[in-house]
Amino acid sequence: MKIGKAFLVGTLMGSALLSAAAEPEAVPDWKGIFPEKIRTVALVAPACPAHSSEALDRAIAGLKKAGIHAKLMPHAREGEPATRYETIAVEKRVADLEQAWLDPEVDLIWCIRGGTGTLAVVEKLDWEKLRRRPDLPLLGFSDITALQLVMLRERAGHPLSAPSLLGLLTVDASSLENFRRTMHGLPAEPLPLIPVRSGAASGIALAGHLRLLETMNRGRFRPETAGKVIFIESPDYQPEQVSASLGRLREAGFFKDCAAVVFGTLSRCGGREAAVIEEFAETVKCPVYRGFPYGHTPRNQVIDLHGRITIDACGVLHR
Repeated sequence: MKIGKAFLVGTLMGSALLSAAAEPEAVPDWKGIFPEKIRTVALVAPACPAHSSEALDRAIAGLKKAGIHAKLMPHAREGEPATRYETIAVEKRVADLEQAWLDPEVDLIWCIRGGTGTLAVVEKLDWEKLRRRPDLPLLGFSDITALQLVMLRERAGHPLSAPSLLGLLTVDASSLENFRRTMHGLPAEPLPLIPVRSGAASGIALAGHLRLLETMNRGRFRPETAGKVIFIESPDYQPEQVSASLGRLREAGFFKDCAAVVFGTLSRCGGREAAVIEEFAETVKCPVYRGFPYGHTPRNQVIDLHGRITIDACGVLHR
């Protein structure tokens, strides 16, 4: 049987494309991402499990390649791969987090991803036990805002609003370098902000997902905001929802005595983002800035929630 040349060439090209598509993505080069004192990192899922088993495998391989021992908690991969908001039993998530926290071999806890469900976890954690390790770093972002705000309130651990383990796979080169510098205790590069309501400011950082900030502000774990430089991002609110949420926080006194408000990305505001922030700035007395690389995008830098922030008179942020 004769095979036409065009058919043969097309078949070979199709096979090559399929092979390329099936080729696994490279293991990330995270060499030197942590200082030598951090040897064992516990991986936990206080919110949702990983949405991609392959991505988590790559991230774990990246840690191993960097000489880091990744200690997966017993239920960290249960329910994986998850759809957007699937979770496992809250008791399992609590057990994993407490086990990681109290393990003397663990130098740092890293949340695999955000999602939803962290609020249920913080209500069941034994905070008296967790206060035994007041300096244990915990990295996370998005829904992990709830856990980090309670850590501040309970003086347990050292929260850093940072890309999740899976999130670090997708950050840009600048954010990856910022992550490395922060983990090594080095100052971040000065960053010019976009002034909305100008003014110099200085204070300890507070940061998080807008929806979670408002939710936590209504409960018994209400964060202390006096004197703080507050960083805000939002992945899910439309412009009207952002304005309404900021208004409710303002009426509740959230911004009353803060040092400044700095906006990251308001992902669903699109071309209205600047206008929404400008409208908010007219309702508060503190300096307001936008343009900080913080949010559900590849531009997502670390904010140390024990760290001091200074914004000079020119609007340049120093950490």
